[in-house]
Amino acid sequence: MEKFVTIERAIEITRQTSFQSTVEIIAIQESLGRTLAEDLPSKVDDPAFDNSAMDGWAVRSQDKTRVEIGQTCAGATPAKIGPGEAIRIMTGAPIPEGADAIVMIEDGLQGEARPHFIRRQGENLHAGKVTLHRGQKMTPAAISLAATMGYDKIPVQTKLRVAVISTGDELIQPGKSLKSGEIYESNSYGIAALLEKIGCEPTIQPIVQDSLDGLRKTLDASDCDLIITSGGVSMGERDFVRKLMEEEGQIHFWKVAMRPGGPPLFGSWKGTPLFGLPGNPVSSHLVFQIIVAPWLAPATPLFKRVRVKMLDKVKGAPHKVCFRRIQIVNENGKLTGRTQTHQGSGNIHSMVAHNGLTYLQPNIDADVGDQIDALWFND
Repeated sequence: MEKFVTIERAIEITRQTSFQSTVEIIAIQESLGRTLAEDLPSKVDDPAFDNSAMDGWAVRSQDKTRVEIGQTCAGATPAKIGPGEAIRIMTGAPIPEGADAIVMIEDGLQGEARPHFIRRQGENLHAGKVTLHRGQKMTPAAISLAATMGYDKIPVQTKLRVAVISTGDELIQPGKSLKSGEIYESNSYGIAALLEKIGCEPTIQPIVQDSLDGLRKTLDASDCDLIITSGGVSMGERDFVRKLMEEEGQIHFWKVAMRPGGPPLFGSWKGTPLFGLPGNPVSSHLVFQIIVAPWLAPATPLFKRVRVKMLDKVKGAPHKVCFRRIQIVNENGKLTGRTQTHQGSGNIHSMVAHNGLTYLQPNIDADVGDQIDALWFND
């Protein structure tokens, strides 16, 4: 087990654990956010035939004067023209035999003949050429492209099944009445939402009270590809996730040089990878975003690295990378950052009131006017 690793080392260690991916065939209208499992060659040329990019007339460019002899529209059988003849044509209609240019309707029948207003067969896609590659994230544009290529169904990687487990005697499910000393459990809901955002299939498990036996039973019953816990990973006597993993599991690393979020652990429980997040909600979110997400979905970043000019002072952390929550604003092409709430790791509101994080290197503070590295959350 490695202790107190850098963020880079933590990500490196997690990436030594991979998951066996299986494939399922799904309809393209259900594929948003899924990952393509195989290369897809186009089944057709696109365009499938020469067609008009404009409403106007299909003409022969060498003709000086023209006479309209008919019209054609999208879906029609290609027509034919001879010397001095023109056919009124709609956008997308096949180019008549003999025509080599389009006159825009705005220019009138005797206007300029424009060859580049003809979309040529195969200028976008060639049948048989791979155009969507394995690993492609299916965006709206990629889905439209798959349809253009002739696919109604595509092979995608099955979603990673993740059990999400929160631990702690003080935790109560939202909606119930609180007694003295109790708080509403929130981490599992936020972590499950983050998992869905990167394309996983989370299952929120019942809250586990502080008990080795109860935790063991819940871990054993988790039928999943990955387990993510929150709470119970620090140095206290009742940090049972750490205790159970030390005694009966396998830990690859414990503690990361970051603030907040310092005490996470990563290892495996009876062959199933397990990532233990801290219990403080800001810490659990940040460890997921900074370390877990780049491991599980490197092609789906939750933030982008930027440089910002600070409008407030922010304090760094001794020997740790410091992630203060900041609001990043684009002011005339220049990014500025400022704090809007207090920075406690138990204050999940700070993750809502801000849209980014400082990325302060160990032992570095930021003063007003300093340019610093920052992480700007993606929507």
